Amino acid sequence: MNETAPDAAAGRRVTQTSWLTGRFGASMAAALVFLAAWQLFGMFGERIPGPLPVVDAALSEIERGEFFFNFAISMQRFAIGMVLSIVLGIAIGLAIGSSGILDNLFGDVNLVGLAVPAVIWALLCTMWFGFSDTAPIVTVVLSAVPFVVVNVAAGARSVPPELLDMSESYDVPWIRRLRDTILPAVTGYVVTGIRFGVMSGWNGLLLSEWFGSADGVGHRARYWYDANQLPGFVAWIAFFIVFMVITDRVLLERLSRRAFRWRDSDSASNAASAPTAA
Repeated sequence: MNETAPDAAAGRRVTQTSWLTGRFGASMAAALVFLAAWQLFGMFGERIPGPLPVVDAALSEIERGEFFFNFAISMQRFAIGMVLSIVLGIAIGLAIGSSGILDNLFGDVNLVGLAVPAVIWALLCTMWFGFSDTAPIVTVVLSAVPFVVVNVAAGARSVPPELLDMSESYDVPWIRRLRDTILPAVTGYVVTGIRFGVMSGWNGLLLSEWFGSADGVGHRARYWYDANQLPGFVAWIAFFIVFMVITDRVLLERLSRRAFRWRDSDSASNAASAPTAA
């Protein structure tokens, strides 16, 4: 249950939560409810494999070496695509966010990129590049870049114009203005853009390997789907989802909190300095 305790140092009351309402407890409770519902649907649905058959299929893939082989190939493609996406997204986002002319020219183009689903990019890249590593990599880039661009551009627009005008009036070199003024202001937006880009790019990778690849996570999932072996298919989808959740929670979310720690510290300072009601 929730309890309220006084905080003498800050002059306010702090709510103490039980483990169930805390983040870890709530996540565990949600996972247990999901597994129970999955098991229930698996018992009454002929085309829904339960958790145990899926776990058996996953262990079989690991024992045969298929998991590590295909996952390593997908990760190599994904890493190359995301590095290109981050570099291109930051460069284009800074250009669009800093220049009204470039914003008018390419802002709508980027919105079109945001609107195009990853499955369309996957199909187009398969048609363009065939069964090669190029198709999944380009799919990741086309799926992720618009998300990085739109967030970096928003961060560039948030830089106070007066600050830029003052640095320009003092003849501060452009590289130094970029390094000391613009980049610190857009760091949090970059991390947010990367976070969304990773999600979209990972989806695009799976779809591209599904349609036009002879190896990788997406190919292996389609292999079991075509064989009408749903436990194997769901096992690879589970691998895909678990990796995405772990990457987001362990790496990207921590980077996001670190990038926006200045905002949290400002909020804490304002709350501490605000007058408390008697």
